[in-house]
Amino acid sequence: MRQALRRAWLALAAGLALAGVQQQLLLRRPPRLLELQSSTASSGPAALRLRFSRPMQRASLARSSQLEPSLARRWLGESNPLRLLLDPGQRIPGPLSLALAGQDARGLPLQPQRWRWDPRPFLLAVVPVPGGEQVQLQGRDGRWRPLSPVFARIPNVMPLGDGSGLALLSGDSQNHQRLWMLPLQQRNLAPWQQGLTEPQAGALQPLSPKPLLFAHLSSNRRGDLLVQAGSAALEPGTTTLWPRHGQRQTLNQKASGPMQLLPEGGGVVVPELEGLTLHSLPGQPHRRQVLPGSRDLSSFCPVSGRALLVRHWPDYRRSLELVEPGQAPRQLWLGSEAVLASACDRGGERAWLVISDWARGAQLQLLALNRRGAVMRQRSLAGWELEPGAPMALDATRQQLLLSLRSRQGAARSEAQPVLIDASSLAIQPLPKPVRLALWLPAS
Repeated sequence: MRQALRRAWLALAAGLALAGVQQQLLLRRPPRLLELQSSTASSGPAALRLRFSRPMQRASLARSSQLEPSLARRWLGESNPLRLLLDPGQRIPGPLSLALAGQDARGLPLQPQRWRWDPRPFLLAVVPVPGGEQVQLQGRDGRWRPLSPVFARIPNVMPLGDGSGLALLSGDSQNHQRLWMLPLQQRNLAPWQQGLTEPQAGALQPLSPKPLLFAHLSSNRRGDLLVQAGSAALEPGTTTLWPRHGQRQTLNQKASGPMQLLPEGGGVVVPELEGLTLHSLPGQPHRRQVLPGSRDLSSFCPVSGRALLVRHWPDYRRSLELVEPGQAPRQLWLGSEAVLASACDRGGERAWLVISDWARGAQLQLLALNRRGAVMRQRSLAGWELEPGAPMALDATRQQLLLSLRSRQGAARSEAQPVLIDASSLAIQPLPKPVRLALWLPAS
């Protein structure tokens, strides 16, 4: 009995000793990078999220890591995970090289490693081609290549907010429309030895079982897709949420116009007769907030909860408003001209809008405003007209705006073309590419 008890104690002691040795080995093991992902940057052009095997010294990482070309940056977080955020106002000229190095909380060094990173979005367009229209993408070398098959018409395209695919609406000669999902594979962050890859299209997937009369599309940064669609003129339409990960769900909200998913996820903006309402999505705590008045959602700002609204006044004037959480809408502009498109950066520190004065032959004007509503710069877009339904979008990585503009020169009606606009100087750069619509595809 005593001998068996002695053996048991010896086994327990040996186990404890082994556990102690293993613990010491683990404590002396160098830290490892477990995860490196592109992250949403609300206050700068781009960001990364880093997760390590153990708590790290943020100051050591900031001191030892290198970025080429050298750009001003900040490290955020306590110890693990951490974020690398590029400071606002900078332009990213091309692919970046990130050399990671530093120490953990015990002073053990991280094995140095090098990554390639290119956070710049891709230029995407619906292009007229023989036989109809096609979605094409401009590569980093400036050349255009097809992504989708050729359809008779492509009335609408919505890039998913995480860059994982495109939702597109095709039309035929009988005005029947079909909804499709085009998956995309791209790699814009990779170890140095692997290299980066531009978006490659997968197999086209049908989303609508029968022809549609119309469809409005919206997406958020998670890659969720919201579809408002109807198949007959006298039938009520349906609203369907296609989560990036999960089963599709039908929403019961009744809307008086197009609904928009919040960029950060979790909610949807619904226009109703009493005003704009904010609803939570299924799976979130129920909430409903109302902003009364005759307003349209014009565009979202990168910082969560900020957006630009167009308000319609009884005397037929219109105003551009910046809305922020917990505050009354801030008026940035008021006038009798029509507001055709808008965009903003960060939390609304800068805003741009395209207006049209019908009394002067629908001449376009581009205004750059600060958050107090002061006009910082103004540019006439005489000789151009905005392609109907085309938005204005900001590429924060290169500090440039994108519009789809059609030249009014000559008697014949020309095709639209992508026009890049410097966000500071408002200098324009038309691209020699006939398009019907131009958009940014997020890099992922």
